[in-house]
Amino acid sequence: MPVSLSDPKCQTTKLMAMALAPKVTGLISLISSTFIIQHVLRDPRRRGLTYHRLLLGMSISDFFGSLMCFLSTWPIPRGEACLAAGTTMTCTVQGFFNQTAALTTPTYNISLAIYYVLVIVKGWKENRVSKIEKYLHALPILAGFGTGIAGLALKLYNGAGWICWIAPSPNNPERDNPHYGIFRLAFLYADAWAIIIFLAICMFIIYVHVLKQEQKLDKYRASFLQKKRKQSKKIRNQAYLYVGCVYMTWIFGSIFRFMQFAGKTPPTYIIVLFVTFFPLQGFFNLIVYMFPRILRYFEDGIPLTQPFQRRRSSFSFLSTLVSSARNSISKRKASQVSFADGIVEEVDEVEMDVDMDIEADVDVDVSGENIIEDVTIVGVENVKSDREKDSVDELEHILEA
Repeated sequence: MPVSLSDPKCQTTKLMAMALAPKVTGLISLISSTFIIQHVLRDPRRRGLTYHRLLLGMSISDFFGSLMCFLSTWPIPRGEACLAAGTTMTCTVQGFFNQTAALTTPTYNISLAIYYVLVIVKGWKENRVSKIEKYLHALPILAGFGTGIAGLALKLYNGAGWICWIAPSPNNPERDNPHYGIFRLAFLYADAWAIIIFLAICMFIIYVHVLKQEQKLDKYRASFLQKKRKQSKKIRNQAYLYVGCVYMTWIFGSIFRFMQFAGKTPPTYIIVLFVTFFPLQGFFNLIVYMFPRILRYFEDGIPLTQPFQRRRSSFSFLSTLVSSARNSISKRKASQVSFADGIVEEVDEVEMDVDMDIEADVDVDVSGENIIEDVTIVGVENVKSDREKDSVDELEHILEA
């Protein structure tokens, strides 16, 4: 007998919403994750970058999680939920993939947060980050599959109202674990809340670091330094948005579980918001993934499909400029040639493809001492080493690849 909304289990708004809402948002997230997967795999440049491979792993995990949400109540044993048409076996399979993906996907956000801290705060470049990439993948994969397999061994997966997950089974004593609430907390929610706290700490570290850099750069008026300031803010905001995806996905589910653990019955609107937002992380990820391209389109009119063209780092140019300026002054001190003329001659001798103008943005006195002092402060205090100078430029290139 086919299932339908006329089933007695579908007679209330809450029961119908629990069955139908995840199908809609789960399908949206499924399509979104599929787009990210194909977008990374089709381009060898993206496949070769740690950032995109981390997003690929996250999106593959979310693909399966979104698929489970799209199926929602269908795999639940018939008669146990609205539109339920499955068996114990189908419910077990859905429960395994649901648990595995539900923990793997947000744990990948830990890996992304570590990536952002290493690049933005520590100044690591792609060739260095790639050496620890295997650990950034191993953490979410082991966490997800470890708890997923443990749930199988303990026979924890049963109908949980809107999807198969860790739940009691009064009609099947063999699968009815009285400690299911502890396993729910240990296998998913405690982990998710720990992830949320960890992400908040990482974003605070990034915020403090970028704020200090902005305060240093605000003392100088050079256009290329202000451009560097804008770059750092843009990349910091990108990191914040990925964390926001996790918060948007988990906020209503967390409220729902907190109320359950406190022995209270969650109101219908909380349940509906929970089953609507929980499947949407893939959709939120897609918005954030495309955000740099969308910004670039509105700011510069560059098509969304056009890859980012990297320019020479402004800090690399600055370093060369400082060196050239010092040489100019030492050579011309005897002849009292003005520093302004000398620096123009030296810059003309160096072949660079850099699109910037510094003439009107710095103050130069006749002796040249002030400009050397200011440039040295920027070059020494704000740039730790040649290896770290281009990390922000490189990350901008990677985000928009």
